[in-house]
Amino acid sequence: MSYAIFRTDKMKSTVLDKCQRHNQRENKSYSNKDIDLFKSKFNYELHNSQNINYREEIDKKIKERYKGKKAIRKDAILNIECLVTSDTDFFNRIGEYDTERYFKEAYEFAKKEFGEENINYATVHMDETTPHMHLGVTPLTKDGRLSAKNWLDGKKKLTEMQNRFHKHITSKGFELERGISSDETNAKNKRIKELKKDSQRELDILKEQIEEAKRELDTMSNIFFKDTLSSYEVDNISYENVSTLLGGIDYNYVKIKKSDFNNLKKMASNVYEKYELYKSSIARVELLENSNKELRQANEELTKEKDFYKKSRTSSRKRYNKLLEELKENHKIDTLRKDLLIKDMTQFLKMNEMYMDFEIFKEDKFNKRIESTKQKNINKGRSQKELKEFESVIKSLNKDNELSL
Repeated sequence: MSYAIFRTDKMKSTVLDKCQRHNQRENKSYSNKDIDLFKSKFNYELHNSQNINYREEIDKKIKERYKGKKAIRKDAILNIECLVTSDTDFFNRIGEYDTERYFKEAYEFAKKEFGEENINYATVHMDETTPHMHLGVTPLTKDGRLSAKNWLDGKKKLTEMQNRFHKHITSKGFELERGISSDETNAKNKRIKELKKDSQRELDILKEQIEEAKRELDTMSNIFFKDTLSSYEVDNISYENVSTLLGGIDYNYVKIKKSDFNNLKKMASNVYEKYELYKSSIARVELLENSNKELRQANEELTKEKDFYKKSRTSSRKRYNKLLEELKENHKIDTLRKDLLIKDMTQFLKMNEMYMDFEIFKEDKFNKRIESTKQKNINKGRSQKELKEFESVIKSLNKDNELSL
C-alpha cells in the first residue's frame, strides 16, 4: 500500500536562493543524478504564472502584512517548504491525469491550512524518479506575526496536520495510507542499511566470480585455438581452412582422430558451461544492481524523512514551561479580579450606608458557624462514645461464647 506523504521543512534566508534555483531548475547542472533535464519541460507550477524571485516575494509579503513591533531577526524562519509526494508505483498506477489532480488537491489543502495569501510557490517536479511538489509558505499569522511555531510547534501539531492532509486527500478518492511514524522510519532505515550492505557484499562476490569466469573462458579459448589452429587468427577462421589444416579433402567431411575429437568436444563443452555461467552471472548482477538502486532510493527517502522528523522535534520541557507560565499568569489575573471585586463590594456597601448592616450580618454568620462546628464536634464525640460501648458489648459476648464452648 502507498503512503500519503506531506513533509515540512523550516527555511531561513540563507537557503532561499539555493531553494529557488533547485525548484525552478535555474542551474545548468545538478549533482542529483535522478534529475533528467530532458524531462524538465514537463514540470509545472500551480500557484504562479511564471518563475519568481523567492526572496523578493517573501519580503513583499512581510512588508505588507507584518505587524510586529520588533525588527525581524536575521535567523528568523521566512519560509516553510512542504514536500508532497507518494511512491513511484502509486503515480504509475493512477496515471498522468490523476497525478496532476493529486497535486492540485494537495495545493487546495495547503491554501486552507496556511492561507492562500501566505503561499509563495507550488512547483511540481516530473523530471525525477518520483513525481513530487515543493510548496512554499511565508508563516504570517492573521494577527500579523511571523511565526512558524503557529503551525509547526511540536510533534502534536505536525501529527494533526498530517492527519488532516491524509483525511483530505483520501476524501478525494485517492487510496493511500497515513505516513509512517518516526519510530518506524528509523527502524526501517536501519533495515535498509543492512540490506544495502549485504547486497553490496553479494554484488562484489559475483563480480569476482564473473572476472574469474572471463579469465577461464579466455584461457580455454587460447588453448583451443593454439592447439588446433596454431598460426591462424581467430577472425580468419573458416570451415575451409580448418579442414585444410586438419588434412581433409572433402570440405563437407573432415577426418580427425577420435582422441582429438573427444578433446575438442570436451573443450567446447567447458567453454559453453563457462559462457552460460557468465550469462547467468551478468543477469544476476544486473538484477542486484537494480535492487541496489531501489534500496539507495528508498534509503534516501527514509533519510529525508528522518531528517524532517529530527528538525521538527522541539523540547517538551520548553512547551510545558510555557504552559506553566500561562497558568501562573491566569492565576495572577484571577487573584487580581477577586481583590478588585472585594474592594468594589466594600465601596458599594459604604456608599449605600449598608456597611454596618453587612458587618452585623457577617458577625452573626460567623457566630452561627462556630456554634455549628461545636455541635458537630459534640455529636462526633457522642458517636465515638457509643461506638466504644458497642465494641465492649461485642467483646463481652464473644468472651461468654468462648466460655460456653
